[in-house]
Amino acid sequence: MNNRTIILGLGNSLRADEGFGVHLLKNLENRHLPPVVELVDGGTLGLRLLEYVERADNLLVLDAVDTGKKPGTVVRLAGENVKRYGQAKLSLHQLGFQEVLALAELRGANPQEIVVIGIQPQSLEWGCELTNVVKARIPEAIEQVDRQLSSWGYKLA
Repeated sequence: MNNRTIILGLGNSLRADEGFGVHLLKNLENRHLPPVVELVDGGTLGLRLLEYVERADNLLVLDAVDTGKKPGTVVRLAGENVKRYGQAKLSLHQLGFQEVLALAELRGANPQEIVVIGIQPQSLEWGCELTNVVKARIPEAIEQVDRQLSSWGYKLA
């Protein structure tokens, strides 16, 4: 497989469940992923994420997403739903990420496919730990990541 896939963890890890994407990414660091799969802690980098978006053939974004569902609900967004994901964001970094996606598209350097694996947060209060509700759903989110990577043709160990 020659495509470059970037798994991008987003979020502010100082705001409880807002840091879901970064926490989930850390859970993937000890996995045996193919060399063409790059893990990137995007935290709250905003427009500085453009270089990663433009370099990716496939982009898998991990993030807290306000979908109005029950806290701890794991969601998968793809296609046109990724664009709508910016309409229900939780913090300024995410607004910046929508701008990154739009800028990459304008420059003709957007990934072939973008998928978001997200979770409905329970708390956005100050704190470095995920709530128990969200933490308990990490295994389900990892399964979603594995399914997505498999659908892109990667064999996982």
